[in-house]
Amino acid sequence: MVRTYPAVAVCVLSASMACSVQTPLAPAVGPGSNLTAAADGSTLKTGAPTLVSPVGDTIIASTQQVTLTIADAAGQFKTQAFNYDFELQTDSGAVVAAGSSTGTTFTIPATLTINAAFRWRSRATLNGAVGPWSVLGRFLTPRITVPTATSSNDAWKNWFFQVVDLRGVGPNLTVQALLALDPDLVAANVIQETDSARNPRGRLYLPNTSSDKFARSVDLGNFGRPWQWIPRGATTCEGGSCK
Repeated sequence: MVRTYPAVAVCVLSASMACSVQTPLAPAVGPGSNLTAAADGSTLKTGAPTLVSPVGDTIIASTQQVTLTIADAAGQFKTQAFNYDFELQTDSGAVVAAGSSTGTTFTIPATLTINAAFRWRSRATLNGAVGPWSVLGRFLTPRITVPTATSSNDAWKNWFFQVVDLRGVGPNLTVQALLALDPDLVAANVIQETDSARNPRGRLYLPNTSSDKFARSVDLGNFGRPWQWIPRGATTCEGGSCK
């Protein structure tokens, strides 16, 4: 009698051959290869890079030219030089900036908001394949207490020049500098006097306890000259319009 048996898959091990299951966890082959994504979406056989700085809720010194730094990712089976993707998010997860680098640092191209928290992450890339994202790092931008309607002129002056320094708008009063400062002024409820073309005129109206929103004005000096802080008291919004 001839007996039959169910077909089974047989794996023969020898000195030259072994069974294996391919997973995308170490450097991928060159361009044009058929990449298979892992569960996390990565297609590059490597680990995630390690975030170095800024992390751990560090308060950075400036809102400009912020540099993100990582330690190299390691390929599972081979030492490999990778490029890296970087992604900056708000604390709620919205992407603020993203870019790539051939090294382990990336300078954020945008000026960041004062008194804010940001998160960031990185991943290795090679020949169109991407590794897994790192964990999220978190940092804080400089903490500046915004004065109120009852704060002194000195408190407002200190705040204003801190913002000038953090924004890096230069030592002199210019239209471009005031335009760059406008988001911070608006957030602090400070009004800029403008002309009919909506260009700043170099006068600010600070919050005050009066019903007259122009009752507390400050002149910033002459355009093209060093910043000044000259309290004027109650004045009238001149020229075109006030924001």
